[in-house]
Amino acid sequence: MVSAFFAIGPGLGAPSSIVLWITCAVMIAAAIIFSIMTRSASPESRHFYYASAFIVLWAATLYFVLASGYGYVTQPGGHVFLFGRYIDWVVTTPLLLLDMAFVALPKGFPGRNALIATLLGADVYMILTGFAAAFIRTGFRWAFFGMSCAGFLVILYIIVTKLTPEAARRSPDVKKLYTQISPLLMGLWICYPIIWVLSPSGWGVFNAFVATLLFAVLDVLAKVGYGFVLLKQPATLNQAETQTVEATGASRVATQY
Repeated sequence: MVSAFFAIGPGLGAPSSIVLWITCAVMIAAAIIFSIMTRSASPESRHFYYASAFIVLWAATLYFVLASGYGYVTQPGGHVFLFGRYIDWVVTTPLLLLDMAFVALPKGFPGRNALIATLLGADVYMILTGFAAAFIRTGFRWAFFGMSCAGFLVILYIIVTKLTPEAARRSPDVKKLYTQISPLLMGLWICYPIIWVLSPSGWGVFNAFVATLLFAVLDVLAKVGYGFVLLKQPATLNQAETQTVEATGASRVATQY
């Protein structure tokens, strides 16, 4: 009966497939809502809304691919590797960080572009080495997992030592928004490697369905939930885009990292 309504890949099974279809539907709904919310945005801050809509649309596309029975391979031993997740993450996670950086750092901040490039580079490194860790089935996967965690630590370092201090200099509304989105996103991202370690890709404490469900929940919270928190205050996003370096009291010394 289920297979009459849902495409079920040979290595996934009905429960995982249904989770993927539901997540795809949630992402599509969020893309529509974020697009509608664009009407309340100023021209200066509209890119936040476009980025958020694209993030969930891209995620919906990859979840559609996975739910349709593609975007994964069944490896020797029966391990199902959902490489579609990493195609999703390598595009969407840099955009999530970019939004955060734009809230924290005013235009004209010394070293802004280089700092953001380093942040996004560390993120892409984290995802690609995570891809290798999930694909490799020998003990070498833990070396790549360690590399991926190192990339995540670089991201955390930049956020804690660079973005957060500068966000504290911004207007009260912008500062408040940053204190909402930054802990939310980082708190959720910390859960990803924990789930990976406990999933069949790591120690295999729980099965593939549980991993699929947990990753789907995290993706919805980190993309849809994060997007709603970010976009619900259009006036604050406008401040974030129009406030000058001088108004924030940001240091004129080039950022070192």
